[in-house]
Amino acid sequence: MANLRNFINAITNDNRLYTAEDIGNMSADEFRANEKAIDYQLNNIGISRESELIGNPDVIYVRAYTREDGTKVKAHYRSKPDGIESDNYQNNGLVTESASNVNNLNIGNSGIKNINTKNMKPADFSYLENTNLFAKINAEKNANRPDARELMNIALSGFENLPEHPEFNVFQPEAVDYVNNQLDIKDSKGLSIPKGWHGVIYDKNSGFAKRLSNSPELRTQIISKYDQKSKKFTTDQIGIGFSEDKNLNYSIGHGTILSPQIDNGEFKGILFDKYDYKWLSKEELPNLETRKLNNSAYTIQTFKKLTNYYVIIPISFKIRK
Repeated sequence: MANLRNFINAITNDNRLYTAEDIGNMSADEFRANEKAIDYQLNNIGISRESELIGNPDVIYVRAYTREDGTKVKAHYRSKPDGIESDNYQNNGLVTESASNVNNLNIGNSGIKNINTKNMKPADFSYLENTNLFAKINAEKNANRPDARELMNIALSGFENLPEHPEFNVFQPEAVDYVNNQLDIKDSKGLSIPKGWHGVIYDKNSGFAKRLSNSPELRTQIISKYDQKSKKFTTDQIGIGFSEDKNLNYSIGHGTILSPQIDNGEFKGILFDKYDYKWLSKEELPNLETRKLNNSAYTIQTFKKLTNYYVIIPISFKIRK
């Protein structure tokens, strides 16, 4: 079998792989539409059967999904680019992939391995915002808060018909035990992920990860837990909060930095948060505007119009000397 890693089809300019089964199940119109791309693959790396691709470390299995415009995309295989490590959860279907740039994440070993994608764009939730009343209100209220707007849209989507999302991956509910164990939070009070929750794992090159990593509030809180004498952090779970940056305040509010470390003058860690609203009193949240939005979201949540999930975001920044 030819080397399938790093294959790009010059006709479609993507890494989609056609199998013999894919071709056999195509209608005449589908075959005509894909014929040139199939011929290109055939002449360069050949056509494999699905049985030959199962467990192959050079390919990625993409589960069936529906685009925001309602177009259904069948399950298929893609060539794996360099920089992506093999991950059994990928091929077992616990991770949703719906774009060629989506990365395969390994959240163990106090870091997240990502592909180096330079031209990433946030997910487009325009379809949801045009059809869902709560999403319309969210778009107006958070017009200048992109991350707060996106996280709410994900919750409102119910993880059904999510748009293509090149900046983040989605862990399926079946992966909860795996994530709890990998993040070492299965026994942590308040952090352990409940059964049945989805998870959203952002790429290190996403706009969200960069905005968080560049936050002076976040950096100050992290460094305050670093002991200069021992050259170690005083805790492996750093609680952080945002009040100065409204976008980060409305999106994360309060979260936890897991597995903090400084290596060669660079901080690396994982920001973990659960998208789960609690009703807050005036004493608990003095700011009236923030409290109204929070309690409105809590009300929507109680009527099952908002799906709870967890968020994982890689954080990294240079330490100033």
